[in-house]
Amino acid sequence: MLLLTVIFTQTGCWDRKEVEDLAIVLAIAIEPGSGNNIKITVQNVNPASAGKGSVVGSGSGMQTGTKSYRNRSIEGKTMFDAIRELSRQSPQQLFFAHNQLIIFSEDLAQKRGVSDIIDFLERNPQIRRNTWVLVGRGEMATLLDEPGRLQTTPSQRIFDIINQRDFSSKYAIKRLGDFLEMLESKDKQAYTAVVEYTPNLAVPREHEEHGMEHGMEQGQPPEPHDNIELRGTAVFREDKMVGWLNPEESRGLLWVRGEVKGGIIDIPSPDEKNKPISLEILSSKTKLEPQINEGQLQININVKTETNIAETTSTMNIARPEKIKELEKLVGKAVQAEIQAALDKTMQEYTTDVLGFAEAIHRKFPSEWKSLGKNWSSTFPTVEVTITVDAKIRRIGLVSDPLKPRL
Repeated sequence: MLLLTVIFTQTGCWDRKEVEDLAIVLAIAIEPGSGNNIKITVQNVNPASAGKGSVVGSGSGMQTGTKSYRNRSIEGKTMFDAIRELSRQSPQQLFFAHNQLIIFSEDLAQKRGVSDIIDFLERNPQIRRNTWVLVGRGEMATLLDEPGRLQTTPSQRIFDIINQRDFSSKYAIKRLGDFLEMLESKDKQAYTAVVEYTPNLAVPREHEEHGMEHGMEQGQPPEPHDNIELRGTAVFREDKMVGWLNPEESRGLLWVRGEVKGGIIDIPSPDEKNKPISLEILSSKTKLEPQINEGQLQININVKTETNIAETTSTMNIARPEKIKELEKLVGKAVQAEIQAALDKTMQEYTTDVLGFAEAIHRKFPSEWKSLGKNWSSTFPTVEVTITVDAKIRRIGLVSDPLKPRL
């Protein structure tokens, strides 16, 4: 009995791995390599940075600590081949269970497609289905590197931006599980957000005056920061990216799909066209109503949204009921314009149904869909669409009569 007890207690944690033996992956970026190879860039936590300061600057004597992350790039014939080659060069085992982001380069998504990569991601048990999927512009190694801001990792910055998405609703982003479902479905086409960086060479004055607070020696200029932005939405046909929607068109897509959670709508004042009024989106609800009239497919897009007046530069008295009605009509027109912009891009230019029309028609007309679905790519651009927007203003704020300057 004593021998059995010893055996079981000794084998209870046989598969346990120490944290210091793992390279905890935070982001994976994939782009074309040389020839038919693919190139992956993996960002992982740098254990050497624990408890140390930040690195600012690249000159001699400017380093005061260690980066909190480490980027490593390598090529391979397949994802699995590249990752195994990367593991061969690392003393630590790559650990993907905490990965937050999967980024396909725009070049890869457009020319090669993502199906080969998706196969590995779908089979790997460590890759979680709630991982965010993005399309990246530019060099992936540069996108995942951010000189001058080392208190956090670039992947965490992107993750934090994603968590603020409902404040603008200017891009549509999907998690891996949803992205896989769209790629594999006959009724859906895939889409997700576009991430890019832009160099920012401006140096704020307070950084010059308080350089020591930012990890710099007194009088040394800070390194320029890169602005990481999520701008618009990449749309796919099958497994290849066919184009992208700008932020306004992206919100049009979100209106159609009933996924607008917040954001700002700017409209001109009815009394002073050059004086904008900003309204905060509180909620929205969309209903797609398919119809078949004499063989012609029709989709009625019915949107209901509630807003608050957040700011006005107009001197118009917004407390008057008739003025509220005018503003509600203008909000409705603004929403309708965003939807129409998304329809024009997806139906006429890209001819890819990321709008959910096929799903709606299939649900309502399952028998007719058997024949419609066979030629949907050619039928989709011919669908007649009507847009109805019911916009309501719930609150106008604490001030009903705007401040009028003294003359």
